[in-house]
Amino acid sequence: MLHVYACITQQHDPWLLLLAAAVCGFGAWVSLSLVTRAAGAAKRMRGLWIAAAASATGGGIWATHFVAMLAFRSGLTVGYDVLLTALSIVIAVVGSGAGIAVAIGRGAGMRGAALGGGIVGAVTGAMHYTGMAALQAPADHLHDARFIAASLAIGILFGAAAMAVSLRRTSLRARALGAMLLVAAICGLHFTGMTAVTLVPNPLATPSGQAMAPEWLAVAVAAIATLIMGLGLVGSILDQRLADRASRETARLRSSEERFRQLADATFEGIVIHRDGRVLDVNRAMTELLGRSPEQVIGRHLAEFVAPGQRDAIARYHHQPSFGRLEVELLHSDGTLIVSEAHGHSITQDGLPARVVAIRDIRERKRSEERIRHMANHDLLTGLPNRSLFLDRAGMALANARHDGEAVAVFHIGLDRFKTVNDLHGHKAGDALLRQAAARILDTVRKHDTVARLGGDEFVVLQTLNTPLDDAMLLAERLVQALAAPFELEDGPQPALAALGASVGIALFPQDGEDAEQLLAHAGAALSRAKSDGRGAFRFYEAAMDERIQARRRLERDLRAALETDALCVHYQPQVDCGTQRLLGFEALVRWNHPERGMVPPSEFIPLAEESGLIGPLGERVLRSACREAASWPDGIVIAVNLSPVQFRQPDIAASILAILRETGFPPERLEIEVTEGVLIDDTERALAALNALKMAGVRIALDDFGTGYSSLSYLQRFAFDKLKIDRSFVSTMETSQETRSIVRTILALAKALDITVTAEGVETEEQLRILQEEACNQVQGYLIGRPAAPEGIRHFGLSPAAGMLEAAAGA
Repeated sequence: MLHVYACITQQHDPWLLLLAAAVCGFGAWVSLSLVTRAAGAAKRMRGLWIAAAASATGGGIWATHFVAMLAFRSGLTVGYDVLLTALSIVIAVVGSGAGIAVAIGRGAGMRGAALGGGIVGAVTGAMHYTGMAALQAPADHLHDARFIAASLAIGILFGAAAMAVSLRRTSLRARALGAMLLVAAICGLHFTGMTAVTLVPNPLATPSGQAMAPEWLAVAVAAIATLIMGLGLVGSILDQRLADRASRETARLRSSEERFRQLADATFEGIVIHRDGRVLDVNRAMTELLGRSPEQVIGRHLAEFVAPGQRDAIARYHHQPSFGRLEVELLHSDGTLIVSEAHGHSITQDGLPARVVAIRDIRERKRSEERIRHMANHDLLTGLPNRSLFLDRAGMALANARHDGEAVAVFHIGLDRFKTVNDLHGHKAGDALLRQAAARILDTVRKHDTVARLGGDEFVVLQTLNTPLDDAMLLAERLVQALAAPFELEDGPQPALAALGASVGIALFPQDGEDAEQLLAHAGAALSRAKSDGRGAFRFYEAAMDERIQARRRLERDLRAALETDALCVHYQPQVDCGTQRLLGFEALVRWNHPERGMVPPSEFIPLAEESGLIGPLGERVLRSACREAASWPDGIVIAVNLSPVQFRQPDIAASILAILRETGFPPERLEIEVTEGVLIDDTERALAALNALKMAGVRIALDDFGTGYSSLSYLQRFAFDKLKIDRSFVSTMETSQETRSIVRTILALAKALDITVTAEGVETEEQLRILQEEACNQVQGYLIGRPAAPEGIRHFGLSPAAGMLEAAAGA
């Protein structure tokens, strides 16, 4: 160290040494600035920046060396070999470029930076000793190997440290420290190397003819220093501009990234960016779906956030560039599974391929789809399968039965007297009853049997049987028994009880049908037979039942044709004063003389007309015919026409009746409309509005079949009827039942108190007429008074004392 110190202080010009140090420091700063810029440059520009940095680094090393050489005072006349001097600068520049390229190479890291700096240090030594070899003087060169090794070690170690420090961080502080270390490497190597050389004068040593004088060397050093300063100035300007551009680009990217982040967080879909399944980024919606923070998601594998059973399937999609909609189950932090829909495609992030996946929570959509699917296949009132779902299940059961050789039974269940409950207590009570019936049927059958509601009061059960007849009979008996118990009805503050009962029709596979539709139709035929045989029973299907169904269909077809061809006619039955037997009017009764069957009873075709929807046109035809016929009768003779509850459900029934009166010219006060309680039960307010409209027009309103219903007294309170008609069931038993006579007496007393006229129907004997006269009944009607007859036959009854009165009235 003392030898080096003596070399610096005793053998060099101090001012030139300061100049050498200044050149070295400035060159080191410019060099590392350009190296840092080269490290951050794009691939296409990196070569130019490396060339500039190599020129600055090599030039700075060369200029420092030869300024120091100019400062060296040897006492001898010296010169410099031109070729070796030129070679030294080439070595400095090219070698520095190689070291810089290694230091900033792709993936170099700290080790690469240190290796590149070490190369620059070694190149500094090579340039130094090449420059020393260029020194020509009348002296011999003696070298100390120890100092040579020390100089090379100093250059390599400090060069490595300078490059590592500069490239580790890009701050000015790091660059300044790197420049100081690089100055230490260059100056330390130079002066230690100078100490290793001793010049021994030798008059016989003569300079080469190609030697360069120190003055020219000074010019070359000045040129190189100027080049370094120029590179530094240009590099500084470019560095500042590029820094500004980078700053603006960074700000733009940050702004763009912030906008993208805001947009991603504003979406309702979860968004996740991953590379090979490893999560790179997520938005807020995705973290909310998973119930985790971004830090708990980023960096982890996607498979950790899906249901265990779907992890293999998710792994298959990692390598697909894009995929359509994929249904996945996300695993929430609380352990619940979230049914979701994912779709994604490839993107590039940070210059590397990645994938973005959008994930939507579809739980609500799934619930809606399930509700729609359930509504499409189930009855909304009871929740039971509907006809469509029943047929599907029946088809599968029949297929299995064919394969296994089993029997299948279809039970068609119909509630008895349900319509009465619906009419008397309203649809709300009827709905409650149907729900109770469904629950009872479910409790009666096995869990794996299918129970469905076909509509109205009809249910169906599908069951696989081991012993067809015995098992089917046992289940049918249990069903009839279960539905025979009274039902609770939601009718007012106090629940009411209604005993309905049920009938069951049974069809068996394979003997009664080969498919579900056929079995269901045959079970329906058996149900009709059970109802017609007295209700509260069950019947197995028989082939003869098809004939009855076909007969009913033919009758409906013939009734429709009769309406179109005006083949129905109206007969009239007289109504007379009970005491004087004076003719008061007639009741219009529809009759059907079938071309093949003869007279069809009204009890057979009227219900058929109500069920098939023909009661509307039939009722209008009867009313129009009766009014047209009665318009020719003497004044004061009233015509009474029955109105079906089904017909009365028409919203414009009152307007239709009044239109027929205007059309026929029949006075409203001579028309009497007979209604039953069923007219008022379905929609009481609407029915009362229609009745009031008719009454205000002058039409008389009679309550038919009084005493057979449930709520007659409440209707008397709400509407002022003009007449009550005592049902024939009371009249027929008055002679033998004191209780019935008491009921008739009570009805007559009530009507008298309310100032309502009473007509007794079904009077067939003189004793019945006598009793009614004793009880002060107002009017009577029945076979004793006169049978229903065609218009031309009402002059010739001749079957009662009323005949003379009738003929006199008709002939007036």
